[in-house]
Amino acid sequence: MIKKIYLSEVESTNNYAMENIQEIEDKTVVFADIQSKGKGRNARNWVSEKNNLFASLVLKPRFDFQEKHTLNALAHYTAVVLARVFKKKYLIETKIKWPNDLLVDRKKIAGILIETIIQGYLLEAVIIGIGVNLNLGKGLLEKIDQPATSLNVLLKKEIDRDEFLDFLLKEFFLQYDELLEKGFLLIKEEYSLRNMFLGKMVEAAAFNKKYYGIAKEITDKGQLVLDCNGIEKIIDMGDIIC
Repeated sequence: MIKKIYLSEVESTNNYAMENIQEIEDKTVVFADIQSKGKGRNARNWVSEKNNLFASLVLKPRFDFQEKHTLNALAHYTAVVLARVFKKKYLIETKIKWPNDLLVDRKKIAGILIETIIQGYLLEAVIIGIGVNLNLGKGLLEKIDQPATSLNVLLKKEIDRDEFLDFLLKEFFLQYDELLEKGFLLIKEEYSLRNMFLGKMVEAAAFNKKYYGIAKEITDKGQLVLDCNGIEKIIDMGDIIC
């Protein structure tokens, strides 16, 4: 049973989940109408207007934190699930920019931010922050610091936030337990088919370093493999910038 915590306004659903993690049960989603300090990856701001999706899914699986690929798998799985939702429910094709941004015609429509709480080598909780542009006007989209789009613009109608969230949660838990068992291999083929970067020259950032090379492949653990002038670089965590 998926539990829900609804907030009319909050600084950040991820922050709320982090601050209340002891009281929040496994498989709980925290969502809000408005975020006053929405955040994306690498401390970026996330535009948080009403009638869009700002949600944090709290999961408490028990496994050794040293199994980093499990966290990678959860991030990539969430991106794949979002892509499925866009396709199945709204007939919108999206592409994944490693590790877990979703784009339509090279414009960002959704992003994922994963945070963890660790006790020793055991993972106490995973918080998956999900932001989706459901209802943004063209004027506001133009003010975002990167090319962006919104589902209402693509479909030319207002999108029901709660309907989107319910469909997303249902889709997420269809293979969640199987993912914890099999890891990224469960979705590797689908993730690779939905990518927008393999075989292309990209700039990737990881731990304050930048790498330039051809995106060669995704490993069985969800890592990005770059060919940097004949030198293979495997990036476990980071972002493709362009």
